[in-house]
Amino acid sequence: MTRSEILKTIKEHHAQLLAALEGIPEEAMRKRPVVEWWTIKDLLGHIAMWEHVAIQFIAEYKQTGVPQPLGIENDEQVNAYNKRGATIRRDWSLARVRAEFDATYRDLLAAIESLSDADLSAPLPDPWDKETTLEKLIAINSYEHIPEHIAQIEQWRSGAVGQ
Repeated sequence: MTRSEILKTIKEHHAQLLAALEGIPEEAMRKRPVVEWWTIKDLLGHIAMWEHVAIQFIAEYKQTGVPQPLGIENDEQVNAYNKRGATIRRDWSLARVRAEFDATYRDLLAAIESLSDADLSAPLPDPWDKETTLEKLIAINSYEHIPEHIAQIEQWRSGAVGQ
């Protein structure tokens, strides 16, 4: 994807996510589980956490030409990383999580704006494999990730809001 296509996709998914959240009472966002024990507040923090990873990859790429892997190699490690992120944000207010979510979104757009199409499409050097590009790292941590959570929120809304 080109930079313009990536930005357009991220903006569209962000708008879809905001639409899915519209009208949900704050108390429900903080207290009612959406997936397992995760609330909407937890999901917003989770999305912000992974978008921050994309921003970190972009910053490292711009500084050294090589984003550093997180050292996550399997689903168990992904789950542990997710749980750590949720635990860090567990006692945060919804306002604080939402502020992080909003800031991370803006920062991600700005970071992507600073890249060229060539930056995004060039294979990354070691330790990455030949198929890994900056675009792929951004996708995994942002626009390929968000639709899953939009679907979870919409499913939750269809059975949970107003009960």
